[in-house]
Amino acid sequence: RVREALDVDVPDPEPLHVQMRPLMDRATYLDAIRTAQQLIAQGESYEICLTNEFQGLIAPGQMSARQAYLRMRQNNPAPFGAFIWDSSNQSGILSCSPERFQRTRVDSETEIEMKPIKGTSRREPRPFLSNEYDEWREEDERRKQELLSSVKERAENLMIVDLIRHDLNTISHSVRVERLMHIESFARVHQMVTTVRARSCAGVVECLAHCFPPGSMTGAPKTRTTQIISQLENRRRGVYSGVLGYFSTHGRSDWAVVIRTAVVADGRMSVGTGGALTILSEPKAEWAEVETKLHATMADSVSP
Repeated sequence: RVREALDVDVPDPEPLHVQMRPLMDRATYLDAIRTAQQLIAQGESYEICLTNEFQGLIAPGQMSARQAYLRMRQNNPAPFGAFIWDSSNQSGILSCSPERFQRTRVDSETEIEMKPIKGTSRREPRPFLSNEYDEWREEDERRKQELLSSVKERAENLMIVDLIRHDLNTISHSVRVERLMHIESFARVHQMVTTVRARSCAGVVECLAHCFPPGSMTGAPKTRTTQIISQLENRRRGVYSGVLGYFSTHGRSDWAVVIRTAVVADGRMSVGTGGALTILSEPKAEWAEVETKLHATMADSVSP
């Protein structure tokens, strides 16, 4: 119904030009990466999901939230879109998340599905001209295979899968990896995804609470790594990297990780973006991934 309401008689949304600035500039972020890697080498963590935040001022009357969200959807269609807006305060959440955190369904037991994303590769837009398609497809397939065969990206994904299996094992009697490290492609990025399923006697609220926060946005081990993140980022992430979804009266729930999301409040737009760090991470490549994810969120609507 939301999709229908948004799509009726909507002209092609215009670009939204907001000058975005990172809270941590490139040099500071690279230093934080090196500090994180030192802590990993000391055995404090295996994987640390470091993030940054980009902010920009919105002039009065500059932005139609509905048009901005439609522009995001046009540039980055994703399965877990959300548009939550408080017109009285001119604030809200515009999200095009590709990542399911947790889906549950209750029959005699609770069935749980989690689909962590770890591993990202930039994807070029599909060309309009047919004579450019074969070259684009070849390069697109090369990038997918490069992501799938990356030792670093596979290590990141596997560590989060182990973390999720551990979370689920404490509340479930059956946990299985349904599909390990497959590629899901979106308009702007390729992502490495694993599907984990479980059966539990716990209720849907307990299942969500027990697995929160998303391991794909913290790292492993979860408690110590979140302490490290708090020190390195020196800010509260807010709704970014949390979850957004619903509980139904039919015993179902579905929750997405709040990524590829713009938050608007107090005349300011903010977009969080980051990536997982391991001992194999290369700082400059990690900064490039931050920019890739910012571009995937806002594309030509934002001038970083």
